Amino acid sequence: MSPLLVLLIVLLLLILSVSRWKWHPFIALILAAMALGLCSGLGGKTTIDLLAQGFGNTMKWIAIVVILGAFIGEVLRETGGALRIAGSVLRLFGAKRLPWAMGFTGYLVSIPVFVDVAYIVLQPVTEAIAVSARKPVLMIGLALTAGLTVSHTLLPPTPGPLAVASLLEADIGRMLLINGVVGLFALAGGIFFVINCCANSWIEYDEELKKEHLNSQAAAKSVDGGKDSALLDLLPIVVPIALMAMGAFLQAERTGYWGEFLGFISTPMVAVLVGAGIAGLQYRRKEKAGSIAELVEQAIIKSALVIMITGAGGAFGFLIRESGVQDSLSAFFTTIPFLGFFLPFFIAAILTTATGSITVSLIGAASIVGSMVEVLPYSPELLAALIGCGSFCVFHANSSFFWLLNRLHKVPVATLYRTYTLQSLVMGFSGLVGVGILYWLGIA
Repeated sequence: MSPLLVLLIVLLLLILSVSRWKWHPFIALILAAMALGLCSGLGGKTTIDLLAQGFGNTMKWIAIVVILGAFIGEVLRETGGALRIAGSVLRLFGAKRLPWAMGFTGYLVSIPVFVDVAYIVLQPVTEAIAVSARKPVLMIGLALTAGLTVSHTLLPPTPGPLAVASLLEADIGRMLLINGVVGLFALAGGIFFVINCCANSWIEYDEELKKEHLNSQAAAKSVDGGKDSALLDLLPIVVPIALMAMGAFLQAERTGYWGEFLGFISTPMVAVLVGAGIAGLQYRRKEKAGSIAELVEQAIIKSALVIMITGAGGAFGFLIRESGVQDSLSAFFTTIPFLGFFLPFFIAAILTTATGSITVSLIGAASIVGSMVEVLPYSPELLAALIGCGSFCVFHANSSFFWLLNRLHKVPVATLYRTYTLQSLVMGFSGLVGVGILYWLGIA
């Protein structure tokens, strides 16, 4: 049986097991990964080894970051900081422009910071804004996700776009300008989708948030806005992002003692740890009777499920990549180069749909298209933009971020398919329209 057919069957069973048969996502993902490995001929021991490796690769960077991010969230809720930030954002942009504000925030934040980390750090503010603005948390969250995904997929210095530039021998400066414009088209598509299709996407978690903010100490303190400035409340969020940004933009300066120190503090785990330390100091200043240890314990308890399911999603995605699906797709697409302009887009789209990984999609598609650069009548920068747009299409159950949203906001799987998955498709084709316009104008 071909790897592609095996993958399609396993994905179908995974979707049915979670959405129709009501299996727990953790069990469903682990069993799906095992089934994929065994049916792909990897063998029992190799399958288990790869599953453990994929799970460990995901856990080693996300577990501590999720817990520390959850601790920051607990502090912001207890001190009223999240609601003060939300109030400031509402006053600055207004309820009608909130999706655009969140989208552009994500667009800027995710240039130096990985999507998952950025979303985890911004989660308490996202939820507070949703409650304050009386909007579904999924609407605000997906607006932020649109911006985060665009810059992560299209703009250097994130690893995927840098790898694409290298494989296609594209000019980084020109690619940055073209992808920056294309990214705005993709972002606009994602935000318009959120505004028109997610405005009534209420879920049970929205009611939980309302009760939590109404009954919590944070809500009581935020009735009059509090005496503290929202700028101080932003420090636990802004400082980690700034540290990670410094590490991304000053990589060439990492020499000597200070270079090593910069490399240390700019790693996501250490950067978020610094933010958690700032949050702890703020909590101690405002809540002298409170216990930081209790907040840490709450953060661990709330994070456990998120971490385990995200790890299982990462393991499943790793098995997909190790099963050789992308090799089968590469062999298939090299036989149909006549697709021309749309070939890079479709290659990347199918790789993303199959593997659930933006980085794998970008690198895989660039590796395939790289051998055709000389025979295709398009610039390497245009091809890079087409690959980036295709990499949006589409995110579903084999994406770890899909399960991150599922657990952070308790979003039903069926709802994510109607919102997050469709949004990614809209963003991909919106970006494609942007590439087409630039090509028509003779810019790309």
